[in-house]
Amino acid sequence: MPPARPERPALHLELVINASTPATVEALRRGIGKLREAGHTVHPHLTFEGGDARRFAREAAERGAELVVAAGGDGTINEVVNGLNDAAEARGDDEMPRLGVIPLGTANDFAGGLRVPKDPEEALEVAVSGTGYPVDLAALNGRCFLNVSTGGFGAEATEEASDELKRMLGPIAYVITGMRKFVALTPCRARFTSGGEVLHDGDFLIFAVGNARRTGGGVRLTSEADLSDGLLDLCVVESMTHMEFVRIAPQLRSGTHVEHPKVIYRQVRSVSVEAEAELSVNVDGEPVTARRFEYRMVPRQITVMAPGPPDGSEGDASHTDTEAQR
Repeated sequence: MPPARPERPALHLELVINASTPATVEALRRGIGKLREAGHTVHPHLTFEGGDARRFAREAAERGAELVVAAGGDGTINEVVNGLNDAAEARGDDEMPRLGVIPLGTANDFAGGLRVPKDPEEALEVAVSGTGYPVDLAALNGRCFLNVSTGGFGAEATEEASDELKRMLGPIAYVITGMRKFVALTPCRARFTSGGEVLHDGDFLIFAVGNARRTGGGVRLTSEADLSDGLLDLCVVESMTHMEFVRIAPQLRSGTHVEHPKVIYRQVRSVSVEAEAELSVNVDGEPVTARRFEYRMVPRQITVMAPGPPDGSEGDASHTDTEAQR
């Protein structure tokens, strides 16, 4: 007979849940029941309004949770990460609970990059039993993010996709809204600087600052980003005609645009964006409006649970073993 597998150590984990359907809640209830039967301590928290997820995550970290699971879309993950970072800053150290992800949103770009299953029960199992990978924390104007921040054409399309359209059509909602914006295709104007160097000063259609690679339902604007290299990937798509944009669009989606003559692509530790007029920027699915945007790396990492090497990691050599985190 094969040797018996050792039992997993009991965990203290907390879930922050932003679920839109009774079926999803029921699936999570079943998954939580199985974890409790296995001896784990599980505390679920349902969000009702903006800010709940951040507060629940901070309080979970303060209670000593070893794992905090964000069940929702990219915006929910963003709030949870900021809550965990709040707790670390309040303590004055770099210790943070591990982060699990259950993709319940429209685009689910960060979870897609992690290759987390879409089924809630399967995703919960990955959160508990998967492998932990170190992921950098980035910040926009002091707010942490894990994935990608975009400005210009892409950010406007994401912001203007209605909740009703997203519920009905999922990621296709962004395509439809993007087509409407494409008719105008009005450039914005801004100055991009990093470490005293001017990277671009003029018109642009899209810019992205990425810690990861996917945004807007799988578009790979920051296609060379590495989740743990301590750098931000900046992509600026300069102003061009409609026909030029039609030709480059498939490259932007697949991530093969880096060498295009009208694309600026740099890897930097920080970048400042100063716009001539107020600009709407999307960060992990949430809109931010301002004229000046300061992007930087946060001097700490978070361990994120995934079934295998995430998109934008260096593979097995870069991960931290789950058991070693316990």
